[in-house]
Amino acid sequence: MKWFKEHKKVATIGLAGIFLLVLVLIGCGVAFSGSRNGSDQKEQEASVTEEKSSDTEVKKEDAAKEDVSEEKTETKEEAKKEEKTEKKDDTKKTGTASATATTKKDEAKASSSKSSSSSSTKKTETKANNSSSSNSSKPQHTHTWVAQTKNVYHEATGHYENQWVQDSAAWDEDQYTEKVVCGCGAVFDNDNQWEHHSLNTDCIYGYSVLPVKTGTIHHEATGHNEQKWVQDSAAWTETVTTGYKCSGCGATK
Repeated sequence: MKWFKEHKKVATIGLAGIFLLVLVLIGCGVAFSGSRNGSDQKEQEASVTEEKSSDTEVKKEDAAKEDVSEEKTETKEEAKKEEKTEKKDDTKKTGTASATATTKKDEAKASSSKSSSSSSTKKTETKANNSSSSNSSKPQHTHTWVAQTKNVYHEATGHYENQWVQDSAAWDEDQYTEKVVCGCGAVFDNDNQWEHHSLNTDCIYGYSVLPVKTGTIHHEATGHNEQKWVQDSAAWTETVTTGYKCSGCGATK
């Protein structure tokens, strides 16, 4: 503080100088930016003017091209008209020439047709003479037809029927009962009857207990039904004629 008080004037002068220097620097920067902005604006204006001039040049070129195309179309139309007139003159000339040529051709055709007809009549006459001579010299062929056949096999025909198939035959079963049989052949149901027989008849024979047939039981046959094939007609082979062939020349019909 003492130093500031003693050197107050010097310090104020230094501060004022620094402030002025800062102002000068700020002014320089503003001037530099302004000059730069001005140069940018000038460049933009110059580019705009160049674009306008290029547009005008393009428009001029397009107009010149349109004029040239119109001139070309006019010249083409004139050339086409001239070609049409020339073609008409040529067609007239060619028509007259073709008419004269066709008349000449018709005359030539008529003469050639007359000559060809006379030559054809002569040729036919010579062919007829030659054919008649050849026919008279060669013998005519007569066909000898031989039948051509093939064999067709036919299967047997028939049907199925229900048929009884026997499993076992019918039979009779004998029935036996034990009886008292006397030696003389008499048969009794029990020994009391035999004893009564021997006392009354003075039979001297004894008896035996034997099985004696007293009857029979009949048993029917057994079996079942089956589907069996019954043939109606046997298989056979048929000979079928398929056509005829000449044994001499090989012709067919």
